[in-house]
Amino acid sequence: MTFDSISSPERILQSALSLFSEKGYDSTSVREICAASGITKPTLYHFYGSKEGVYRALVDGTLERMRRELTRAVEEEGSLRQRLCRLTRTYFDAARSEPDLARFILALTHDPPSSAPRTDFLTFYDDVLAQVTRAIEAAVVRGEVSAGPVEVRLLVLMGALGEAVHGYLLAGRPELTPDLAETLVGVVVKGWIDPRTP
Repeated sequence: MTFDSISSPERILQSALSLFSEKGYDSTSVREICAASGITKPTLYHFYGSKEGVYRALVDGTLERMRRELTRAVEEEGSLRQRLCRLTRTYFDAARSEPDLARFILALTHDPPSSAPRTDFLTFYDDVLAQVTRAIEAAVVRGEVSAGPVEVRLLVLMGALGEAVHGYLLAGRPELTPDLAETLVGVVVKGWIDPRTP
């Protein structure tokens, strides 16, 4: 698929992502986005209303899509291990399929708040942690894993996922495969099972 065959709204988002990543949100003008997209200002305003509208579609739209996909992964039927494997594969797939977008969003979480429009990353983060917490607590009740400090378990799991994705985005390794997702979750969950449990 060539750039010219992509719809105008998608071209605008792709061009804006490239420019925002390279120059920063504040230093990117609407004129530059339009020139890179091969569209006119009225076309950009028609689809997104403003430069901030483009940012919102790019960032808030991605976070909302990820929230839905991660929620579905955790809430579908299955054991804790199956649920966490689905969550991990979803997280890995997002970084693998759109690495530039993943890098940009991760960078935003570390940038000063004044460098781009305010984005509620904290609510997104808390929502994901709450879903995983409920899944872990339900697994304890079912006897799949032993009781233990959920906060520490979240640090171990989410830390492992974050390290894998950061390594992939930075160095291209580890390769974010379904096998890695299965192995990573298997190792983590195994540590939550009391070896004395029959």
